[in-house]
Amino acid sequence: MADYREVNRQWYSRFDERTMTIVVYEDDEAEFTAPARYEVCSTCDGKGSHVNPAIDSHGIGAEEWAEEWDDESREMYFNGGYDVPCNECHGRRVAPEPDWDRMTPEERAKVERAIEDHYAIEAEYAMERRFGA
Repeated sequence: MADYREVNRQWYSRFDERTMTIVVYEDDEAEFTAPARYEVCSTCDGKGSHVNPAIDSHGIGAEEWAEEWDDESREMYFNGGYDVPCNECHGRRVAPEPDWDRMTPEERAKVERAIEDHYAIEAEYAMERRFGA
């Protein structure tokens, strides 16, 4: 299973900050927009950074922590020395999310379908990686 910090959460094609809309391609051809708003980034919880997944995505067991990490490395870990800009918000601390309250029923249906399609494809890619494809 992929580390939550490495999951591609960008289900839309692009975000237009000027108009606060998310642009989505439908069936790789037609484009539609939907209202968006900023929310606190769910990956970094609004911090703008997180520990590099290459450091701890597999978890750090007590034995590994005791035997392989010296005091300086542990201190560096807890003080943000291994942090990288957030993979989702790129350090902005907020990320665009659908503004469900401003959507028409048609927009809502299209956005829900786009999100479902995105995560279905991501799940397929993850399965292929697990099986070495």
